[in-house]
Amino acid sequence: MFFCGVSYAAYCRFLWEAGLVQVRERPPWFVWASGRESPVYLDHRRLLAYPTWRRWVVETLVRRIEQGPAWQAVVGVATAGIPWAAWLAERLNLPTAYVRPQPKKHGLSQQVEGLAQPLGPVLLVEDLISTGGSLLRAAQALKEAGFFVGAVAALWSYELPEAEWLPYPRYVLLTFPTALLYWQEAGFLSEAAVAFLRRWHSSGTLT
Repeated sequence: MFFCGVSYAAYCRFLWEAGLVQVRERPPWFVWASGRESPVYLDHRRLLAYPTWRRWVVETLVRRIEQGPAWQAVVGVATAGIPWAAWLAERLNLPTAYVRPQPKKHGLSQQVEGLAQPLGPVLLVEDLISTGGSLLRAAQALKEAGFFVGAVAALWSYELPEAEWLPYPRYVLLTFPTALLYWQEAGFLSEAAVAFLRRWHSSGTLT
């Protein structure tokens, strides 16, 4: 699949060769914000340093997002979702805002920053979806502030069973199972490593 002259295979290769994704086949495991241990870690913050790939990510997501409803705003989940929400909003000529993990303890004590009044539908943006907890908390904060969340968007989804219950349509650039196929075909992972990662993905087993 190609867009802007670049294939998804090239993007997967970039993630691997630039070190944005790391894989461990033995302890110590990576620990996600949710507390879950994982053999895979993807650092999208490092993607900010690559303008060509930033533009590709934004343009590719825009093509998918434009198939949805008439969005009123693009809202990022602090902190990793903020730059992507801002770039998507700029590209779509829409207002943007962000959701804090908790209301700030000074000033107006707001949790949703950047929009003076509730809007809907809004697109909620996170850099990745693992268990879905951060997205659900951000969506709840928006709902309590009077916003209507129409869908969520992310650069990456692990497609874990824990996130299947997210009650929102999703616009996702790349999933772990798809990337794993590319990395296997490129020879970055051994057959044993691929089998281990697939077992972890389906069952959560790290042994």
